[in-house]
Amino acid sequence: MGCLGKLVFTSLLVATVCCSLLLLLWVWLGVELIPNEIRNPRIIDGQSFDYIIVGAGTAGCVLANRLSRNPNVTVLLIEAGGTFGAASIVPLMSTAMQGTKYDWAFRTTPQKYSSHGLDDNQQLLPRGKGLGGSGQINFMLHFTGTRSDFDRWERLGALDWSWAAMKPYLDQLEGGTETQSAGAMEPECIQNLPPDELYEQPYPSIMAESSEKSGTISFCQHTTTGAQGVPEKDGLYITSVDQEESLLARVFTDAPVELGPEYVFKPARYTIRNGIRWSSYHAHLRAAFGRPNLTILTSTTVTKVLFDETKHIRGLLLHGGGKDTAGASPPVMVHATREIILSAGALQTPQLLKLSGIGPKLELQRHGIAVLHDSPQVGQNYFDHLNLPLFVTINATASVTVDKVLSIDSITQYLREGRGVLATTAIAGIGGPVGGRHGIILFGMGSVDEQALRHVSNMRQETFRAFFPFYRNASQEGFLFLSTCHQPRSRGAIFLRDQHVSSVPFFNPNYLKDRSDIECMMDAIRLAAKTVETQAFQSIGARLHWPRVKRCSNFGPPETGAPSDRYLECILRTTALTGHHPGGTAAIGLHSESVVDNQLRVNGVKGLRVVDASVFPSPVSGTPNSIVIAVAERASDLILRAVY
Repeated sequence: MGCLGKLVFTSLLVATVCCSLLLLLWVWLGVELIPNEIRNPRIIDGQSFDYIIVGAGTAGCVLANRLSRNPNVTVLLIEAGGTFGAASIVPLMSTAMQGTKYDWAFRTTPQKYSSHGLDDNQQLLPRGKGLGGSGQINFMLHFTGTRSDFDRWERLGALDWSWAAMKPYLDQLEGGTETQSAGAMEPECIQNLPPDELYEQPYPSIMAESSEKSGTISFCQHTTTGAQGVPEKDGLYITSVDQEESLLARVFTDAPVELGPEYVFKPARYTIRNGIRWSSYHAHLRAAFGRPNLTILTSTTVTKVLFDETKHIRGLLLHGGGKDTAGASPPVMVHATREIILSAGALQTPQLLKLSGIGPKLELQRHGIAVLHDSPQVGQNYFDHLNLPLFVTINATASVTVDKVLSIDSITQYLREGRGVLATTAIAGIGGPVGGRHGIILFGMGSVDEQALRHVSNMRQETFRAFFPFYRNASQEGFLFLSTCHQPRSRGAIFLRDQHVSSVPFFNPNYLKDRSDIECMMDAIRLAAKTVETQAFQSIGARLHWPRVKRCSNFGPPETGAPSDRYLECILRTTALTGHHPGGTAAIGLHSESVVDNQLRVNGVKGLRVVDASVFPSPVSGTPNSIVIAVAERASDLILRAVY
């Protein structure tokens, strides 16, 4: 072998070793060592716990923390998945988790009134499967609702969940806020994450800037970034997009100067701490790791809730670990002495209620399920938000592009400092008319990978290329305006497929069935188009590209002027995409026909509560994740005050 051959061989060997080490490091960083976690339910077969929580999602993590603070009670938290990998903490990789083992990967039924540009007219419904739930794969937007959201709840029968009742819990999430101006002296960074807080095993930082920082990973925010980390308290951490450093955020918030005072456009806020995802799992459940009175059971499915002859909860039936001599997996039963709390989410909580005999009588009988309590509203009132993407090109370097994401500089910047394009989800701002039903979201993604976006949106190829005309240009600068209706009136339902928990239910949200939702979203689209024409956006060369959809070609788009209502309705019914905000399927109400009462107790039985977005009587005017945390905090107080 000549010198050249040896050089090539050595180079390949070094590259292989480096890649292998990086892969091993990535896997290692994703490993969580949880002292009170068990993966085999047979270990606790027949045991009793004071409280059992089903689902370790956004609400379940809060409940587990709050209830287990009392060392005199025992708490069991059950989760169908395990822990999420290292990719889940990187904000820009939110969508990369969809369609993986960390996602339940549900789909809607074929939609009659919408989704005509999607394969089989079906929307994808990603739901997080693992500790942290959907809070580990969402876009981390922080929103605490409006007064009208909770006043609406009160009018619908949730009397104890008014604005006045919820405000103390919402204020806890907000905490104190500080801002760092670009021209101010940067304060000393005190937010480095120590190894035992970021991960469960100690390790030296491989990217430390100096020996003094060798015990931490430096994820400090600096005034030269596009966001500033704002520690609020021991819990959620809120990161706000910095208007001084983000050109898109600055232009967006300047637009109302021309649009008028009736519009409010604000920079986006995230639950991100120093460049990493800071979900309910990080803020609440991790604080409870190691408590001897908390047991975390993962990789386990709950099949039904069991009751005694007085309709009081007895416990849960679980899919057991191991197999008997016949090859079957024998069931496991755990007992609850005080309460069982269902926090399985708006899509799976109604399924579990029905499998346990609580639901519409005729539906249960059709599947051979014994009726414990005829509750006709279980699985009804299913609502969700829709977003219509509109692509806008700009002539300024201001957005997230495929080239920037894949660059070595971006990766290095993120690993060293927790900054750059990987440290954000690319959403720069959210706005709309004061008190209005509609609004717009500025999603600062200039170029997208066709396969990746189609994978998470279910768009047909021709639909994708109509909405993203520059899909071949990996360095294209631009953004998407997502037009949305905050208060959709269309309602759908969730129905069982059969009596088996492993069978995915039928999810039919009935998107755009109510005509008023079309009109609401058309108002949002017109606002997006009007915003693009403001002087603020024209200063960066903004140009909106109306999609040329084949099935809508008879109606537009126009070469000049405003598009027609028929064209807007057509593109909405073709490609409006779910906002991933399902709720309402076990709603609070005043009457006995409601699924839960004002204390979140399931009507018709004793000792069972529901705490997740399924109890929302109506949508909130934005992302619901932080509101679910506030609901769980209040629910914890209700549970702790209960007399047994």
